[in-house]
Amino acid sequence: MSVDAATSDGSAAEESAGQSPMNTVLNAVSGYWMPVWAILVFGFLYAPIAVLILFSFEQGTFSGFPWDGFTMQWYVQMVNDDRLIQSTLNSLYVGAFVTTGATILGTLGAIALVRGSFRRKGLFRALVIAPMTIPGLILGIALLLWFNMIGFNTSLRTVMLGQLVFVTPFVLITVSARLRGFDPELEEAARDLGASKWQTYRRVTLPILMPGIISGALFAFTLSFDDFLIAFFTSGVENTLPIYIWSKVQHGTDPVINAISAMVLLFSISLIVISELLRQR
Repeated sequence: MSVDAATSDGSAAEESAGQSPMNTVLNAVSGYWMPVWAILVFGFLYAPIAVLILFSFEQGTFSGFPWDGFTMQWYVQMVNDDRLIQSTLNSLYVGAFVTTGATILGTLGAIALVRGSFRRKGLFRALVIAPMTIPGLILGIALLLWFNMIGFNTSLRTVMLGQLVFVTPFVLITVSARLRGFDPELEEAARDLGASKWQTYRRVTLPILMPGIISGALFAFTLSFDDFLIAFFTSGVENTLPIYIWSKVQHGTDPVINAISAMVLLFSISLIVISELLRQR
């Protein structure tokens, strides 16, 4: 027994000694390099945003160090700019319409693709998702040619239609992912307990799908509000916020752009917080 125990202890010691260099490397990587790598990655992602917010309060006309002083004048100019306010309202108006339409169409399309059974289902899915794979520049030019061909004058309505083509597939994919993890037996159990189709949908199906629907809606609004290429080709004389910012950048750097970007960032963060609160409810 003592010989076997000694042999076992010796082999265990040899195995431990053989693995110790690898364990040492892994411990070194996880102990020192992983935190450094995480700091570098997050710094690369968020440092430009922090710098943008910082320079939105700089007094000087040109963003750079050292500071010329702290000021709120760029935010005051932003609030008093009628063209900016109108462009922002246009973007919100377009975004609200596109989000509503894309959420409805994307949710219904996801239900049809996941629950439905029909011929050429793969082809239908490919055709629905295709617009999101087309470069925005090509899609914008194609939409402009199409609207001219059918006699539509470019306006905010054509922007809505164009963005709806591009945004709806993103909602469809988001809701489809949620729907695939949905257990149909829950609906069957509700029906067995006497619930009608509408009650089953309202109290079982919709609450379970709601996180995916909300995520898809927020995704749709973000894509619509941030869109430049489609709006540039299909907006006509009515500008959205990205087109307004582009027109300001053409005439040189303007500190008001930093203030606008900071407010848009605050708005986006607010949407994320609201989405999380709704998800928790």
